[in-house]
Amino acid sequence: MKYLLLLALPALLLSCASLPSLPPNNANQLDSWHLKGRIAIVTEDDSWTANVHWQQQGTDYQLRLNTPLGQGVLLLEGNDISVVMHTANNETFRAHNPDALVAQVLKLEIPVTGLHFWIRGLPSPKTIPTRYVLTKTGYLKSLQQDGWEIEYGRYLNVDGINLPRKIFLDNNQFQVKIVISQWNIKNPTL
Repeated sequence: MKYLLLLALPALLLSCASLPSLPPNNANQLDSWHLKGRIAIVTEDDSWTANVHWQQQGTDYQLRLNTPLGQGVLLLEGNDISVVMHTANNETFRAHNPDALVAQVLKLEIPVTGLHFWIRGLPSPKTIPTRYVLTKTGYLKSLQQDGWEIEYGRYLNVDGINLPRKIFLDNNQFQVKIVISQWNIKNPTL
């Protein structure tokens, strides 16, 4: 019996081990920004790309997606309390949660709430990451959180803050690739 306990002890200790603390990241203090880039989403049945414009000012945000030809505009405007979606068909939808609204209207489970943190190279504080790997300089290289695998391709130094340039997300149902062409953290007005 003692022998069995000794064999099980390393496995028990490993299962109780928690992830080490992430090093401080000054992107955590960034609560206002404007970014431009491209997003590509691939599902089993479909794929599409769009230009993305995201303006964040405190808890208020505007997230605009439009096709490369300027068609298919989708606009999310919201804050911590509510969100409104405007579609290219002049339809308007309202909800308290952007993730639920996007899932309901677009039939895609895009984690807008988590993306608010992941886009800055940070884990969401709402849940504990399952796993993460850091670069040699201490930034997230990969992150597993809320059923998503997030990989960071590169970082850019924007006014003294290192922010992601490429992000790949996968949840085994579809993949999302975001390439950010421009970050503006000095004058990100809505």
